[in-house]
Amino acid sequence: MHLTDPDTELTPIQVMVGRKPISYRRCGDGPPLILLHGWGGSSRYWRSTLNALSATHDVIAPDLPGFGDSPPLDGYANIHRVVDTIVTLADRLGLEQFDLNGHSFSGSTAVYVAAHYPDLVRRLVLTSFSTFRNEPERRFVMQVHKVLPLWTALRRPWMGDHRLFVRAVSTRLFYHLPDDQLLREGFTDFLKMDKRSSLANASSVGDREINLALRQIRSPTLLIGSRQDTIMPPGGTSVAAKFIPNSRLVWIDHCGHLPMLERPDVYNSILADFLG
Repeated sequence: MHLTDPDTELTPIQVMVGRKPISYRRCGDGPPLILLHGWGGSSRYWRSTLNALSATHDVIAPDLPGFGDSPPLDGYANIHRVVDTIVTLADRLGLEQFDLNGHSFSGSTAVYVAAHYPDLVRRLVLTSFSTFRNEPERRFVMQVHKVLPLWTALRRPWMGDHRLFVRAVSTRLFYHLPDDQLLREGFTDFLKMDKRSSLANASSVGDREINLALRQIRSPTLLIGSRQDTIMPPGGTSVAAKFIPNSRLVWIDHCGHLPMLERPDVYNSILADFLG
């Protein structure tokens, strides 16, 4: 059993995965559930979900390589190397099978894990995930997300100290802004992420093989979309749901790109119903 005292259990733990440590938060008891954060984030933004599902699940939220407290991989950390990291982490933690939830850009990572390792993933959740129907749409999505490398290059430490600046930047991510503490933590994670890892992670949005992988998924799958998401187009979320054979799509209204932070009660309830 993993205790649920937030002062102890939500403190990051480290385990060696290959030659690098991976930092993760863990709490609860029951079937394992792995939560993968998106671009610019860390395991911190899963804290409400960790606590909410800890009564029924052994919930594990890693900091992906180059994000949060996990150092970057050596060389170019493309999506397939991140997939290998997640599979190896599960093995190091003794997980023979697990539920998997990927948010935003890490939805692609979760898709590849489920498609290439079907015996490992019992149930799959894709949160704020989107895809494209054809090559013109793929190119358009890649053009839209080229702003992410620009943001990475423009980061400066002073940015996190200016409340109005942080709130102004965060309006792209939220329909209703949460409290300032959550915004500051999220911005700290954004400033902290490794540049090479962030660029490799962002490039996964236009991966040509992702739609084929979606069609190969055999795990029961839930897609959770937000109606007011301006980062991952909601139309592409519906497309992804059509590609996955055994899936259903649930929408959260009046919510932006980070439903686990903006509407945690609604989000965690939807997640618990599916996993339960």
